[in-house]
Amino acid sequence: MGELSGYVINYGQNPDALSETVRINDASTMEYTVDNLNNGTWYFTIQVEDIDGLMSAPSAQVSKTI
Repeated sequence: MGELSGYVINYGQNPDALSETVRINDASTMEYTVDNLNNGTWYFTIQVEDIDGLMSAPSAQVSKTI
């Protein structure tokens, strides 16, 4: 984890425009719960940020229907 600074979770209900973002500033975090999601299908990606502020490409998109 030495060169990682954290993660960015992007999510939303439109798979082509993920409108919400959560920044996790602790690279040792291995799980996170997104609360207060309305009914429907939500789409998520995650990116890794390094200590220089460089971001990885987004992960493959996953979805969850509530």
